[in-house]
Amino acid sequence: MVVARPTPRRVGKSRQRLNALSAKDRIVGAATFVLLVSLWLPWFSAGPYSEDGLGAHGWLFLAELDSIVLVLYVLIVAFGVGDLAAQGRLSKEQLLALITGVNLALVVLGFLLKPGGSSWSYGVFLALAASVVAFLPFGLPIIEARRRH
Repeated sequence: MVVARPTPRRVGKSRQRLNALSAKDRIVGAATFVLLVSLWLPWFSAGPYSEDGLGAHGWLFLAELDSIVLVLYVLIVAFGVGDLAAQGRLSKEQLLALITGVNLALVVLGFLLKPGGSSWSYGVFLALAASVVAFLPFGLPIIEARRRH
């Protein structure tokens, strides 16, 4: 009697590419994508009117640009095209901590500079959470290392 061997389940190329990313890169990529979207969601509201982060604070386009760069960076690493941090003076960890730290600072500043007569909306809280989550994997170890010295 011949028993057929089960064929191994094939893992798709996109799954393999995602598995090639480190856990830190996956966290930063996902959280930064959420931040990218949340900049367009309502941040402040006054009665029936609301305003997104970019409309309320035009300078948040810097966080938008940083977020686009970070998401593209994670995609470039996932597809194995290259590593943008390989040629620079900063290590990958320092570069990602710097960019996510700038995003965190900009979002916190945007949160604190609430327009008068308005209240916070869900977009600003989502942006705060996403920017903190994106910063922690690379920023926290650098902060702890500086404290030890």
